[in-house]
Amino acid sequence: MPAPASPAPPVSSSVPGPRNPGPGDDPAPAHPPGRLALSVAATSTQGAGGRGRRLSCTVALAVAGALAAVTVGSAFVLDLLPGSGKDANNAGGDASHEPPAATAGTLPQRYVGTWEGRAAALDGKLPLGTFRITIKQAKVGEQLGRLRQTDALGGVCVDVITLKKVTEKQLVAGSVGAKGNHDGCNPAPTTVTFTPVGDDLDYASKSEESGRPEARLSKVG
Repeated sequence: MPAPASPAPPVSSSVPGPRNPGPGDDPAPAHPPGRLALSVAATSTQGAGGRGRRLSCTVALAVAGALAAVTVGSAFVLDLLPGSGKDANNAGGDASHEPPAATAGTLPQRYVGTWEGRAAALDGKLPLGTFRITIKQAKVGEQLGRLRQTDALGGVCVDVITLKKVTEKQLVAGSVGAKGNHDGCNPAPTTVTFTPVGDDLDYASKSEESGRPEARLSKVG
């Protein structure tokens, strides 16, 4: 903003006094020297998709004083206009890009590998020995792997695991006894889940006949 004008020196007695303006004299200026008159009108509308703005600004400057004061004043005014300076830069920096979501039905690499752990049924009261499965890449409807149960006496039962659904939290699969199992194995189909817990997988079966087996599986290969 221009500095206020310095007080005028006292008028010497030898200088004639002021006279009344005649008909041909120019009227006094609307703004005294050294003052800045400013009017700003700004409108903004939102573009398609919420991006970008159209601005219409009218800036009128009436300046009496040094040219340097006009330059400083104009720069200050333009910095206040919407969409200029830091506001424009900040607007561009606010945009955030979220990573694309995983394709539905795709088997995350986190599940692939060989898993093994101790299993139990009836809420942990009945030990079932060791469960082992090698999970491979598969699409919905394809075989995910074969679960091998080895009990304390060395008996083995094998279940064929088929992928049914992939969710954000777990794998859902169908399980059915493989051909060639001995009579002590349960051949009935059921639903099982594999849920990540830290670096492990929690296996859970809904088979009531088998006592709803569960196992904590650790990656071994």
